[in-house]
Amino acid sequence: MRKVSLGVVCDFDGTATLLDIGDEISKHFGGTAHWEAEHARFRKGELDTRGIIEAIYTKVFASEAEVCDFAAWAARLRPGFDDLVRACKDRDAPFILASGGLRQYVETVLDRHLSADLRSHVRVMANEGLFGSQGLKVHFPGRSRATELGCDVCGSCKRVAVAELRALGAGRVVGIGDGFADRCLARTADSLWAREGSYLHRFCIENGIPHTPFTTLVPVAHAVATFEA
Repeated sequence: MRKVSLGVVCDFDGTATLLDIGDEISKHFGGTAHWEAEHARFRKGELDTRGIIEAIYTKVFASEAEVCDFAAWAARLRPGFDDLVRACKDRDAPFILASGGLRQYVETVLDRHLSADLRSHVRVMANEGLFGSQGLKVHFPGRSRATELGCDVCGSCKRVAVAELRALGAGRVVGIGDGFADRCLARTADSLWAREGSYLHRFCIENGIPHTPFTTLVPVAHAVATFEA
């Protein structure tokens, strides 16, 4: 088995991209009012992370192709994302894009916005969208493994991605995120980058978790490129 000295786990929505594409899909196809109502329930504690992921899509009746085309149109990769993937590729460091979003739209955005040589270095770990006449449902393929690792809350827990990099022998795992679902990443990565002003940034400050704020991914790419094992 290939051994690596460094691995990277990066969130997708709002981290690799400027917008939360899952939210944009929900608002565009299901209505902003529905999205706002479900997020209000989430803030009240009526929904956990997995619950909010399921809830925002219940009024999405569009086809997979329509949803993915919209995602590719709406998405803009965060400045420095290409540099970050290239830095990982150049030093043979695995790069996992771990997302609580849906695999289909994540992969479509990458396929259409990232060069083929860089795209081949990105592994996607995400939830699965089940498209049908009863609305968009969500399957959580990583749930059993996450439960084994101590989490039964996240939709696609990033502990699983961290554990996979450790299994490859990664001596250091870099985590990059912004949201509520990135708390598990904050607790398991060796070093953490949190988008400035995000929920994760505030969470780290309030809980004394060491982290580095970022607005673009350029400094993260530089840190990966200059990392010495």
